[in-house]
Amino acid sequence: MTPTSPLPLHIDPQSNLPIFAQLKQQITWLIASGKLKPGDRLPTIRALAVQLSVNMHTVRQAYHSLESDGLVETRPSRGTRVKPFELDKLVTTESASPSHTIGVLIPNLYTFYDPFISGVEEIARRSGYMIIVTITRDSADLTRQSVGQLIAKKVDGIIAASPVADSFKQQLPISPDGPPIVYADAPQFTTHSILFDLENAGFLAARHLIEHGHKRIAFITAPLTWPNFLDTYKGFQRALAASSLDPEPDSVIETPAYSLEDGYQAGLRLLALNKPPRAVFVSGDLMAAGVIRALKENGKRIPQDFAVISKDNIELAALMDPPLTTVNLPSYQMGVEAMNMLTRLISKKRLDRKRMILDSELIVRKSCGCE
Repeated sequence: MTPTSPLPLHIDPQSNLPIFAQLKQQITWLIASGKLKPGDRLPTIRALAVQLSVNMHTVRQAYHSLESDGLVETRPSRGTRVKPFELDKLVTTESASPSHTIGVLIPNLYTFYDPFISGVEEIARRSGYMIIVTITRDSADLTRQSVGQLIAKKVDGIIAASPVADSFKQQLPISPDGPPIVYADAPQFTTHSILFDLENAGFLAARHLIEHGHKRIAFITAPLTWPNFLDTYKGFQRALAASSLDPEPDSVIETPAYSLEDGYQAGLRLLALNKPPRAVFVSGDLMAAGVIRALKENGKRIPQDFAVISKDNIELAALMDPPLTTVNLPSYQMGVEAMNMLTRLISKKRLDRKRMILDSELIVRKSCGCE
């Protein structure tokens, strides 16, 4: 935004919020959203007062308040400029009143998160909150921006589902003054978390294939740098070790991200192996659908040529051809428990436990060879 561009601000004369506070709130939002970048110059006090038809003292009060929060700085002959943005500059002392809103971050619109959001929303509505859902697309930059926007909107709390590894540790101010946060499906965090038993999920899936007589099992996974997928791999390794088997390095296929296309490409990589294993554990149903497509396009039958098993148990799993054997992860329950925990944090009630681990369960269908 160039220094001469008028800021997209408006004043609501009917609002109970003072005009200077309205200005501060809107400028804070522009900074948190990245619309105003470090070094951008705000309009002069006189120019903004004329633009909005308000008193110059009102604009000056808004600028002074922004400067007190460390968001801008004013220097003689340079005007008022935006400072480098840091989230902790948005974390202030107790708000005058709650906003009755909850921020929910999810990495994508994958159907796995539909029941999760439904669980969050059910408890939120029952508790008098409205949720704001934002998509981070597994991007650390977008996660940071989204958190800043939610804090700028004064949400009463945040639920972060499967956030990018370590992005919150550096970007989110964990302090008594910030909004409380509950993490979902994020093993890297040791407090205020709702988790799946992903290691057990990996163990159940691999053991089931071993019970079918398979001694060579491929493992297709999203990046193992993502903690939730690493835990699944640990369970896979444990099942093999319990049967005195070792994972074959060439048969552990990592994808660059998590999508149907990633699964499809991983399926092609599996087929390109010199002697591909005839059983494959895919670390998510969406990618499993891509793997199955790759196998079928190359004339392979499931389960006669390749036994396939996965985890998540999204609705699509039961509709695949053949129906997909998978490990159920209770995403709806995760949403319910995350929101229950958050409401207790907001109301400063005592928590019986800071981490909750939800059980996983094998759902047997036909893709593994079971009739």
